[in-house]
Amino acid sequence: MHILALIAAATLAPAMPTAWTYAVPINHGGAEVTATYRALPDITTRQVGMAAGTRPSSVRCDWRAAITVERQLVAIGKAAASVRQLPVMKTLKGSRPGDCHGNRRNIDSDIASRSEAINAHLLRVAEQDQRDLRAEIETLGPPTGR
Repeated sequence: MHILALIAAATLAPAMPTAWTYAVPINHGGAEVTATYRALPDITTRQVGMAAGTRPSSVRCDWRAAITVERQLVAIGKAAASVRQLPVMKTLKGSRPGDCHGNRRNIDSDIASRSEAINAHLLRVAEQDQRDLRAEIETLGPPTGR
């Protein structure tokens, strides 16, 4: 019975990575601080067209993925972490024949196939954030042990 649950979980797993990440280690007065950037897709779908009886279906699913970037700042030795949603967003769009519910895995695959563009966006946002990141690190105060 337990193996059936594992098989069911594997078939329900999304086709795309859960998040695209990029970590930046920073030395803050001898203490290490890590800024981890994650690109997170927020997917919306809209079904258009119709399927009427014996006529060919014209149903298709239009999808849009808003890729937002979240930065988590963690100072080694401190339990608290700062999480910030960065204002820059990238939008991916696509369309699939058929209903949206049945196309969920295909949409996830479409987004995953654009990983190169998502990673480029993630790196661009991380680069643009460096000045704000440094300013936020300074608000952490002196490192532990001083």
